[in-house]
Amino acid sequence: MRACWLGLVLLAAACGGQQPDTAPPQVVAVVPEPGSSGVAADTTIAIQFDEDIDRDSLNDSLFHVSSGERDLFGKVSYDLQTRWATLVMLAPLPAGETVTAVLEAGVRDLIGNRRQTAYSWSFTVAR
Repeated sequence: MRACWLGLVLLAAACGGQQPDTAPPQVVAVVPEPGSSGVAADTTIAIQFDEDIDRDSLNDSLFHVSSGERDLFGKVSYDLQTRWATLVMLAPLPAGETVTAVLEAGVRDLIGNRRQTAYSWSFTVAR
């Protein structure tokens, strides 16, 4: 009888209640803080997700920085344990300028749910 009960519990768990994950990865934190000023020119720019992302879906064209109409280039890395994507700039950020960090649409979670919208924030670099 115990085996039947266990079988029913496992069957119920496998068949009911669980909705499939259809939500794309969401941004839960960014560095530097949006609207901050006096940010060091050699700062690291980072974004944290609420779930694991497919590392192959995150690259330098999807996570980038601009100042005015100039694109500023960096190298993206991703930490699977902390869910932080980091953009290390190839040159110091321009002193005194407002910089915008952008995560373009397209980043996917591990089962393929894709962000449909961009996320951006701005901060000002110290003089």
